[in-house]
Amino acid sequence: MASDRRELLKTFALANEFKEGDLLVGGTRDDAARTSAREAVGALTLGELQRAALVEDGVSEALAGSLDARLAAEISGLTIGGLKSVLLGAGGAEWARRYHAGLSSEAVAGVVKLMTNEELSAVARKLFNPLPGEGVRVGSPGHFGSRIQPNSPGDDEEEILFSILEGLAHGCGDVVIGLNPAADDVETIARLEELLRSAVERLELPTRYCVLSDIVKQSDARALCRVDVGFQSLAGTSRALGGMVGLDVDGVTDLARGFDGLYFETGQGSEVTNGAAEGVDMVTLEARSYGVARHIGKRTGAWMIVNDVAGFIGPEVFRTGGQLLRACLEDTVMAKLHGLTMGLDVCSTFHMGIEPAELRRLTEGIVERAAPAYLMAVAGNADPMLGYLTTSFREHPALRHKTGRRISTPMRRRLSQLGVFDPRGRPRGDAECVAALYSSYMKAGGDTRAGETLRVEGSKKLQALGRRGFDLGRGHGADYEPPAEVAARLEGIYAHARRALYAALDEGLVREVSPHNLRARTEAREREQYLSEPASGERLRAEDAARVAALYPSRRPRVQLVLSDGLNAEALNENLRGVLPRLRRDLGEAGLHVGEADVVVTNGRVRAGYHVGELTGVDVVVHLIGERPGTGLNTLSGYVTYGRDEAGRVRWSPALDHSRTTAVCGVHPKGKRPETAVEEIVRCVVRAIKEGRSGVAR
Repeated sequence: MASDRRELLKTFALANEFKEGDLLVGGTRDDAARTSAREAVGALTLGELQRAALVEDGVSEALAGSLDARLAAEISGLTIGGLKSVLLGAGGAEWARRYHAGLSSEAVAGVVKLMTNEELSAVARKLFNPLPGEGVRVGSPGHFGSRIQPNSPGDDEEEILFSILEGLAHGCGDVVIGLNPAADDVETIARLEELLRSAVERLELPTRYCVLSDIVKQSDARALCRVDVGFQSLAGTSRALGGMVGLDVDGVTDLARGFDGLYFETGQGSEVTNGAAEGVDMVTLEARSYGVARHIGKRTGAWMIVNDVAGFIGPEVFRTGGQLLRACLEDTVMAKLHGLTMGLDVCSTFHMGIEPAELRRLTEGIVERAAPAYLMAVAGNADPMLGYLTTSFREHPALRHKTGRRISTPMRRRLSQLGVFDPRGRPRGDAECVAALYSSYMKAGGDTRAGETLRVEGSKKLQALGRRGFDLGRGHGADYEPPAEVAARLEGIYAHARRALYAALDEGLVREVSPHNLRARTEAREREQYLSEPASGERLRAEDAARVAALYPSRRPRVQLVLSDGLNAEALNENLRGVLPRLRRDLGEAGLHVGEADVVVTNGRVRAGYHVGELTGVDVVVHLIGERPGTGLNTLSGYVTYGRDEAGRVRWSPALDHSRTTAVCGVHPKGKRPETAVEEIVRCVVRAIKEGRSGVAR
């Protein structure tokens, strides 16, 4: 079997515990078929797997090249079943420390396929890969840390700053402060890097900071500011990696050498949902992603962490809490067997249907059973910009107490000096603590006003943010339970998001703001298919595609506007008046010929805009789409995509890589204001036409 690539791919897919995403690459719901496949995988030797490349691409070459040949040869005769026995045995941790550099990513994937949840937990709780440091180090057995994720739908500096301070007040942020920008231009990245730098340096925090853009734009931003930690999402195939960043492993590695700190994110299902799995199952793809991280770490020698975003994609990958638990256990073990220091973002998109209370229970169990180095931490369980459920600041003190693990020693010492802990050694987590941190931050920046004056100012700013809907300054109940109004707010956001998923475009509004439009439907026949099968929302139906293709029989415009309901039609219903007329006017004033008819798509995803570009043959598509239900706001996104190559040839296709587009997200009067978003979109269009590209890839 090892010599037959197709058979090996099939067997590996069948051997997985069931998740919906594997159905697209040969997985099955049949228990008997899975049992038989596991027996076949268990009989394979590590040497056979090392010699049988599942994919012929740059990722496979990098994985092979990064293995320690001597160690790999020593263990080549061991079967996958034998590897399982070794890891579960008394000397398993010592064996893993000795041989992890000789374990192929496929062997690591194979062994977790054979393990039960209990066996995965047993291995996870005895394998640790701590980073350098003193005392309780990041990733050590006694450590449980966090990444503060201070996102803002409009990249508002005050919202970001107070989210950081609130996180610190709960004892969070010892691993990294990592911000997802709503805008992805280099200037915004540099501005946000400076904000994070000021928080870390003024408060003298022994942690790292990172703006999670991509490694290409971060490299460009280094000309404008200091970038502490380079970031990139990773994938298990070259096709998937190129689709995200326009580079293969060697290109990412070359850019990674410019940073002394690296932060990578992964997650089961990203390759499958983007049509770049190359026939490989989700578990194996995830293991290969960890292999890429190991390879880059070995080549650069940089400080490095990995974060597994388990549950962010949606029901097309997996639908149940049990599958989320399984993925977290699999991924943590695979990362640890690669020698990586990895944390988890135990999360759920709102269209998965995992309710907030269930996710909290799952998170508690996963921390206990998987022993990750850290978890995500946000101001309220619903991220205000990305629109998904994850771990709140308030949960972290209770999770640390329950597991008997602590934040890193340097961070605990510094937060103690800043007055974060009460006399019992528990983080205060209240508005007074946040206001005191604000005072310290301002004084360190040169503000000469009295401390009490600054604390009062901080309290007022915190209250104003609370009135604007941010879960900040509300404190906590006994054992860090959320106050009643906070719990009610989260339930309201969850209900709001579920309604938004099934909302419809306001026909009267569409006629008002887009009097000349052509309605089109995707191949999704109904909403449930659209939510569970992303590909069905990426291509227009044949009859509607023909009508779009006939839009411009003679002179084609340079720019085509596309409107899609996406995951939240209410985002268009609320924001089109403020965006569309102004956008059409400003594009015209910039001297651009805009198509007279807007294409309005029902059940449309981002790639549906690429299909419209293919059908119309225009240079640029500006796709306004409803996204990210769960922020509490109905936010719009604008995707700007240039559809020609360097020679001017059309390259539109529904399969176009997302690395060739630029997104302007979080558009809402309480997020990125519509007038600001229009200015950014127009700049992106003008720049795309001038430079001949619209994303990070050529």
